[in-house]
Amino acid sequence: MDKYDRALLAALLENGRLPFAELARRINLSPPAVADRVARLEADGVITGYHASVDLAKLGRPIQCLIELRLNDHRGASLLGRLAEIPQIIDCHRITGESCVMLKVAVTCTAELEELIDQLAQYGASKTSLMLSTTLDGRVHPAMLQGG
Repeated sequence: MDKYDRALLAALLENGRLPFAELARRINLSPPAVADRVARLEADGVITGYHASVDLAKLGRPIQCLIELRLNDHRGASLLGRLAEIPQIIDCHRITGESCVMLKVAVTCTAELEELIDQLAQYGASKTSLMLSTTLDGRVHPAMLQGG
């Protein structure tokens, strides 16, 4: 990756919907050169996708939690597939430490959270932390784009 790729990524992280003409203007390349670079970054797996950021509270899911799950059964693939089917689970990470899995969930109310915790109990012991606010969410700091 060179300075143009880094500048291109920084612009796309700021606004993933920028047209190639605007990206080209910002990084001082031609639109076809920008299109080629974006295609290469996608093909190389550097750019893994584009998405919309959604306000979960405005979708009727104002309660977000982190749930640590210590699994009873460590044959993970089938369990992770079952967890993926639970609509309240937004993120699922295999982790080290006391717990095996960290879940980020969003629910409509505490009764729904209680039902979810009861549902997860079949897989193991859980520890739930209510998220009060989020300072950083899915960011890639510009310093990470520097060479090295």
